This record gives sequence, C-alpha cells and structure tokens, in this order.
Amino acid sequence: MKAAILDTLGAPPRYGDFAEPEALPGETIVTVRAAAIKQLDRAIVAGRHYSSPKPEALPIVPGQDGIGVSADGTRGYFLANRRPFGAMAERVPVRWLAPVPDAIDDATAAAIVNPALAAWLPLAWRAELQPGETVLVLGATGAAGGFAVQAARLLGAGRVIAAGRNPAVLAALDADATIDLTLAGDDLVAAFRALGQIDVVIDYVWGPPVEALLQALTNAHTDVAGGSDRGTRIVTLGEMAGSHASLPSGVFRSSRLKLLGSGTGNFPPGQRMRNMIADIFASTLRGDIAISTDARPLMQVSDAWNLAAVSDSRIVLLP
Repeated sequence: MKAAILDTLGAPPRYGDFAEPEALPGETIVTVRAAAIKQLDRAIVAGRHYSSPKPEALPIVPGQDGIGVSADGTRGYFLANRRPFGAMAERVPVRWLAPVPDAIDDATAAAIVNPALAAWLPLAWRAELQPGETVLVLGATGAAGGFAVQAARLLGAGRVIAAGRNPAVLAALDADATIDLTLAGDDLVAAFRALGQIDVVIDYVWGPPVEALLQALTNAHTDVAGGSDRGTRIVTLGEMAGSHASLPSGVFRSSRLKLLGSGTGNFPPGQRMRNMIADIFASTLRGDIAISTDARPLMQVSDAWNLAAVSDSRIVLLP
C-alpha cells in the first residue's frame, strides 16, 4: 500500500510503498480517508517526544489518528496505536471507530478531534472539572489552548483565565481575564497571585511560567493556593516554554495542589473516549468550535510536512 514512511528521525516522511497491515484479534482494517499533521506527529518524527520510536524500530508510518471507513461502510474517527502502522497510509489496523456525523467533512473531522481532545481530556477526565470552577489556561494562544478556553466554557467553568504571549489572540478569546506570559520573574508571580482562587490549570507551556505559578502557590495565605475542598489541579500537556521546571517541595506542603499529566499514557477507557469525541463533533456541528484546514494529497507528504510548521491552517493528508 502507499504510505508516508519515516526512515530517519528528524527527516520528513517520504511517500512510498509499505507492507499491508493484517488485523490482530480485536482489530479491524480501515481504509483511511484523512489524517492531519499535528504538532504531536511532528515531535514524534523529530525524535523529541517520549513516544518517538527508537532508530532501530524504523521504518514506521507516522500518524496517531484519522478518519477511515471500515469494510461495512462505517465512517469514523480512529486511533492508530500499533506500530509500525500509522494513520498516514491507505490502510491501518484499529480497535474502534467513533462515528462521524455526515455533515462534517473528512478533513475537518480529522483535524479537529486532536486539539479538541487536548482540551476535553485534561478538563473533563484528568481534572474532573466541576460546574462553576475557575480555570486558568497557560498557552491559550496556541491551537489547543484556544480550544481549552472554549471547552472550559462548554463544560461549565464559572471563570476562565487565558494566559499567553500574543496580545491580539488573547484579546479575541472568550476569557474573563488574561495574563501576559511575556512577563517574567516577580512580575509574573504577582500577576498570578492577583487572580484569586484557581481550581484548574491547563498547562501547555511548562518551564518558567509554571515555576512562577508554583511560586505564587507557595504563599499559604493566598486564595490562589486552592480555596476549594478539591484544591488546585494542574494538568500539564506540553512544554512550549521549556521541558523542565523546578518543583519546590514547599509548594506541595503549603497548598492543596495536585499535579497531573494528560497524554497518550493515560487516555480514558474506550467508551469514555468515544463519548468525548461525540461531544466534540456535536460542538462542531453547533458551531461552538471550528478549525481551518488545508487538504493535500498523501503523495505530497514531504512538502506538506514542512508546510505544517508554518501554516495557520491544519494540514490534512488525503490518501
């Protein structure tokens, strides 16, 4: 079959022939209709992600998810989780399909689920957001961060605070307050402390901004440190501002702080995941969330891969 093939970490995938997958027990083979190039895919291919393959495991087909059609004609969203077979190919083995409404085209469906899940999963699954709680989104000016601001509203947050480095994008978000992440040191700590109680933090940046937030949380007399019985839940998903952050022991002794991660290693059970995907498609149909796409044929994967680094639209490959 034709596929995007990763031969060397750090190089764009090439278009070529790859072995046909055979279904294992519990799997079915689907014909791929669309697969988006995401930041996660780019990080894996570059060798910068914890799930990047070892050089000796190459070649593989990249792509974590997409839209496909099963032998019985069911069109759905799938996760590709058995290497070397990824979503950027003509066919892929999958364990389940989440139905896609007919009114949503393949490119949109393939592009919108991943960034939306990067908002729904940390809010609803990891932080267990409760109606009326206050949510702070670190990295709100990125694609997933923007979805997190919207998702927090849709999931019942009482107050949503957006933090990012792009003032124009921050101003356009549906947020009750904003934080300028170009601030540093004591200025950023003071900005966080001025927010009042924060129940949930969705973090796409890590690094110095999280260190400043943790410093704000060390003051046991500030309401920022978790005024509710459930405390402050920080859920981290990315590292746009740095892969390391200092975690002073006193932070955890002076607050009701919980630090969680959201990623491929802690996805919810299959039916819970499918329910979230159904919510995402319903929100798409209502116009609550949207995404711009740029569809390209799979045979152009090498050029499309480089374009994905600079494009304002989500690049989607069509086999």
